[in-house]
Amino acid sequence: MRIILAVAFGGAIGATARYLMAGQIGRWFGTSFPWGTLLVNVLGCLIMGLLVEAMALKWSVTPAMRAFLTVGILGGFTTFSSFALQTA
Repeated sequence: MRIILAVAFGGAIGATARYLMAGQIGRWFGTSFPWGTLLVNVLGCLIMGLLVEAMALKWSVTPAMRAFLTVGILGGFTTFSSFALQTA
């Protein structure tokens, strides 16, 4: 149950961040191309890679914290980062 709550809370944070960031990027660059979606996905994948590498090599975290950060926050921020992690 602890991991499920961690994912739910992280997902709320990530989804909110995605909404705000994609909206702001759309206002800056226009909406003729989905720049917000592109940049959120690229940033999410970059952070996912760095975070998973850090947790694999140096940073020991609990399973709940790992789920909160990766599946929760970054999964909510961009589902593409979760997809990329699963296929790698």
